[in-house]
Amino acid sequence: MTETHTHQSEEQAAARLQALDATLDSAIASAWGASSPESQLESLALEGGVLCQAFSTLGGQCMAQLEADRRYPEEETFLYYLINYEWAEEAKAFLLLWRDVLFQLQKAAQLAAEGAVTEENLLRLSRESKEVVEQAAEWLKGFVKRATKPGGRWQPSRKARIEAWRRQKNPWPVYQEQLGLLAGQCGTLFRQHREMAAAGAVFRQVRAEVSQLATACQAEVADATEKAEKAVAFFEQEKSEHGEYQLGKVIAHLENLSGQVQPSPHLFDFSNAVEQALEFLPEKMQVAVSISGGNLITQELNLRRRTRQWLESELLPLLYEAWELAENAANGLKASLSNIRNRAIILSAENKEGKKMEIDTRGILQPLEGFRNIASNTEEELSALAGLANRRLQAFFRLSAIYDTDAIFLAVPLQSSISQFRLHRNKWMQRLQQWMARKAGAFQKWQEAAEREERLSVSEKAVRYIQHRKIPSDNSHYAAIFQSQGYIGESFWVGREEELQHIRNIIDNWEKGYRGAVAITGTRFSGKTFFGEIVANRYFPGKAIRLSPDAVVEVQGRKMEAGYDLEKALEFVRKHTLNQRPMAWIDDLELWWSPSIPLNQNLRSLRRYIDDHSNSIFFLMSMGNVLKSHLQKYHEIGRLFLSEINLDYVPASVVYDAVLIRHGATHINLLDENGEEVAPPAFKRLSDRIHRISGGNIGEALFQWAVSARKGEAEGSVLVEPRGNYSMPDFLGPDSAVLLCAVMIQKRVNEYRLRKSLGPSFSDKYVNILQRLLSVGLLIRQPDGWLEANPVAVNAIGALLESKNYIKYHQWKQ
Repeated sequence: MTETHTHQSEEQAAARLQALDATLDSAIASAWGASSPESQLESLALEGGVLCQAFSTLGGQCMAQLEADRRYPEEETFLYYLINYEWAEEAKAFLLLWRDVLFQLQKAAQLAAEGAVTEENLLRLSRESKEVVEQAAEWLKGFVKRATKPGGRWQPSRKARIEAWRRQKNPWPVYQEQLGLLAGQCGTLFRQHREMAAAGAVFRQVRAEVSQLATACQAEVADATEKAEKAVAFFEQEKSEHGEYQLGKVIAHLENLSGQVQPSPHLFDFSNAVEQALEFLPEKMQVAVSISGGNLITQELNLRRRTRQWLESELLPLLYEAWELAENAANGLKASLSNIRNRAIILSAENKEGKKMEIDTRGILQPLEGFRNIASNTEEELSALAGLANRRLQAFFRLSAIYDTDAIFLAVPLQSSISQFRLHRNKWMQRLQQWMARKAGAFQKWQEAAEREERLSVSEKAVRYIQHRKIPSDNSHYAAIFQSQGYIGESFWVGREEELQHIRNIIDNWEKGYRGAVAITGTRFSGKTFFGEIVANRYFPGKAIRLSPDAVVEVQGRKMEAGYDLEKALEFVRKHTLNQRPMAWIDDLELWWSPSIPLNQNLRSLRRYIDDHSNSIFFLMSMGNVLKSHLQKYHEIGRLFLSEINLDYVPASVVYDAVLIRHGATHINLLDENGEEVAPPAFKRLSDRIHRISGGNIGEALFQWAVSARKGEAEGSVLVEPRGNYSMPDFLGPDSAVLLCAVMIQKRVNEYRLRKSLGPSFSDKYVNILQRLLSVGLLIRQPDGWLEANPVAVNAIGALLESKNYIKYHQWKQ
């Protein structure tokens, strides 16, 4: 009976080894018989699990035989020990190779998807991998036969080896765990491949959206140029056909042509499309990036955030500038046509009065000639920006770059010179001597400046103030990123930790059932919109509903045009978010009114909805200090909100970080007056001075930096020399103060609204004051007809009005 049992056990062991050999052959045939790289990777992952199971079954059965209280012939016992103690290492090595081949083929597939390697190279790698795996399989299949073959003189006997193994702890449980880990890694690698493939589709969509935006901006400029050419051709045709201009026909044609010029919301459409695409990227992803010493090296990555930050830092500034150029081109054409039309109207009126006026064709078409020159330069700038964006995409926006362990994936670079210290002691004394020489004549220059100042009129001083704050034309590309308003990406966000923690606490309490209504207040350019968007994106991702007047409200795919009716918009939100618990984000409360729906009516609706629904809808709104003070006086609006967060002031450290991040995103070198890179201490002194000049207003600080920057002589460089502002002259009289107060409270107005607000006295006296403020530049008229305070002077105007006790402009004072 014993001999029969032993004979059967030996046969069973041999059969299991033969079955394992067949499993190896089947796994290789399945993996390399796949019809596509995708199928091959899937087969490699599945067959890796099959091989692990086969190896584990054999090793487990052998260990069970050894642990059983039974005696076996020496040959059979030796086989069990051999499989557990030595064959297991070979099996692990084979499965390691299998996993490594899967990793390399997955990596190659990603490179092929990006066009970095050819399909022929991919097929060659697959063939070479198969050869290596087949050789390893043959080695594994022959291992037991080689190990049981009688050895030479110095090889220990089977009995000695069995005795040595018996004194050791069986290593099979450790090997079994390692085999299971390798099989799991094979499955993980294939899941990663699928995630990478899906992410690759998102990356390709972003590339397409960038190309589409660049093409749309170029097409808009080309269309504006074509319309300008048609306008010129129309004038020439009119002159040749009739010998003189038919002004009525000219005016009608220009009005029709001007009506066709409408800037398109390219950047808005691009941002929405990209944001929707990025939602398909995983927030948490464990990525295998390399293999070292048999270990699979992984990296945890928030691919969605990393991609968004790179786009916001490296691409969005370029695209914002391209969109701005296209919009300026459309607005420039509209303004040119409007100027010619106004001139034609004046000529027509004079002709009707009997004053026959000779029309100077060249003179009347001068605005269009100027526009065509500007448009030509704009096309060149757009082409350069599109080329730069494409080069950055080609160089860095690749998923395969994640396998480059020597570089940071989608890094957001800062200027290297800022992180380097260069101390030039030998030049310090020379600079001190130069400073002393400059100071020697300072008193005389001060006297001369004082005399010139006395000779200037108030209007001249106001014009000088505005001109002094204009961006140098040769440095507009660098300045654009510092002038960007609103939300430009979280990678540009710095500071405000206390404010964010404050609102985080409010949101936490709101989620427990408490009231949720917060007001964001501040002066102009204090970052109210940016702060609100950060709150929306961080704490209400996908559930923030943005309400803007005269715009489309979209909730859960449903759309509605609310006009200026805030009650209608809020009811639409409430009705379609019953179980969503969203955030209603109302930016610029000042703009929510029209002749038919006054702000007071919208405010009453807002109060009612906050009282009734602020436990299910979180209300966040922004307004300027001027409106807040006005509404507090007449409506006690402070009782409406759980908290008010004022953003008037940021410390110098925040200005430093904000300037540093934006400057780094331009990839332009910052030089001092000697043409050398600015060291960190000098950079800090520059930013501290900017902070003092701006009074702690973050937007003013960034604008001051842009104004102070001028293009350097070296290619790709700028010099920053902060200049002390000329002060805003005291031009206020009682009537001009009343008019400006109306503008500051409402943020933007037109003649119709001013006439409704000021009554008959507007036509009697305020219309002339309005024209004077426009001519000086303190007020500006936008292409759509709205009037508002000049952005470069609005904070100075607010401070002047506050100093005369007309309004409350600053809530926080240093």
